[in-house]
Amino acid sequence: MALQYLLAISLLFCDSNLAADASLETEWTMQRSENGIKVYTRPEPSSQFEAVRAVMILEDVRLSSLVALIADTEACSRLESRCVESETIDEIDQTESIVYRYNNMPFPVRDRDMVLRLKWYQQSDSRSVNLVISNVTGFLPEKKRRVRMPKVNLGWKFVPLPDGSVEVSSEGHIEPGANLPAWLLNQFLVSAPFKTMEAVASIVREPLYRDAELSFIKEVTP
Repeated sequence: MALQYLLAISLLFCDSNLAADASLETEWTMQRSENGIKVYTRPEPSSQFEAVRAVMILEDVRLSSLVALIADTEACSRLESRCVESETIDEIDQTESIVYRYNNMPFPVRDRDMVLRLKWYQQSDSRSVNLVISNVTGFLPEKKRRVRMPKVNLGWKFVPLPDGSVEVSSEGHIEPGANLPAWLLNQFLVSAPFKTMEAVASIVREPLYRDAELSFIKEVTP
């Protein structure tokens, strides 16, 4: 999940705020529904920048395939057009890592970068998989001509459905820093996550991800 999307939402994503119950859905406003992908936005308390949520359902896809794709730093530029650099700077264990990401933004916006903690969780009963992404400090010094984003809360969730398909969700909110106008960021809120979802749906079928095996992910058995 990387920035045009990270900057365009971009998500603290946990079971409670991504449940698909009716009470939650009333908080979101659907902005686009096309090709099986739905994108929602909502105001974020005490922020000029809105939160965004994108949802789609994929058939014939494995949980490990989705995790392998989103966890692959080399896929960043394929999932988000503005992502030009993404690397793991500390792999804590199989489920947790520290990642540096850099996005080349269009003039006159200054380029953004971020240092992120990625943590994977899987529910033992439902097999639902969550990725929680948040910014961390103390790992890398700030770099010249790049704005270090002060707040990033992002995430992904993969929910196996009874018919064998998987609901894929992403959600997030960011504070981009350096007085970036809210109107400029908010204009990307719908198009960027939509394109990322399209890319995920296509790339996850490639052999590298389709055949991925991850010891910390349990697949749903028929």
